[in-house]
Amino acid sequence: MSMKTPQAGIFRENAQHMHFLEYRLTSSNLTQIKQALSKAIENIKPDDISLVVSFGKQAWQLLQPNWTPATLEDFVTINGQQGHTAPSTQTDLFFWIQGIDMGMVFDQAMQIHNHLQKVAELTLEQQGFDYHHNLDLIGFEDGTANPKTDDLKVDAVVIPAGQPGEGGSLVLSQKWVHDMDKWNAVPVHCQEGIVGRTKDENIELEGDAMPDDSHISCTDLKVDGVAMKIYRRSAPFGTVQEKGLMFLAFAKELIRFSSQLESMYGLTEEKKIDQLINYSRAVSGAYWFAPAEEDLHQVLNQ
Repeated sequence: MSMKTPQAGIFRENAQHMHFLEYRLTSSNLTQIKQALSKAIENIKPDDISLVVSFGKQAWQLLQPNWTPATLEDFVTINGQQGHTAPSTQTDLFFWIQGIDMGMVFDQAMQIHNHLQKVAELTLEQQGFDYHHNLDLIGFEDGTANPKTDDLKVDAVVIPAGQPGEGGSLVLSQKWVHDMDKWNAVPVHCQEGIVGRTKDENIELEGDAMPDDSHISCTDLKVDGVAMKIYRRSAPFGTVQEKGLMFLAFAKELIRFSSQLESMYGLTEEKKIDQLINYSRAVSGAYWFAPAEEDLHQVLNQ
């Protein structure tokens, strides 16, 4: 029995422009919801656009009442140390569009919204872009710790065969707003200690040079001997007034997200926070399920 097919957009890495859309269902008419979703994602040209469609737990159980991925849950607000919080803005539907041409990405976003607004309300919209070849706006490369090979990516991301949701992936989305004035006032060698890597060479700090409350120290984790590897697909966003990172990551089990978030917010025995959250704050947070192509097709057509 062959493995189901992950949504291809999860692994596409050459995009220049991204568009993120989150919706809350306003209709309980299953036929209308499925029709709107089907119309929203039809006639996609995969050479130009890739699209990943994901569902919150309640929306998935509405569309597919027979099974749910074992660890899928709603995102719950995290109340961390020193007054830091990661709010929950959990809703029902999440679309991640990416491509080379901003106009084509925008056309796809409009197609989705024109059909979805009949059954859902838009709760979050954000455009993103590739910034100087995978840099975050803070000047450090994003996603350096991602699995390096296709096989390692699949192993971190894809729910294994035989489990509910096989071929699919769990998703974490968070919008982070940077305080760039505060960040830019920090000397570069101090920034490097906060992140845990050198800024120009992108080399991880070692030994005593690596602070135990750096971003890397707080997120490069093992639980019961298993590395909590995730696949980051984040995108910077910005205007001259508001700027930050749309954090997006995929994993095969929720603990890979929750363990990192608990560590970042000081909800461990050491109670140390990730120093980076002193310069960037989360303003949204949600967990999703991106089903395999076969399961997505089935729920929209059954």
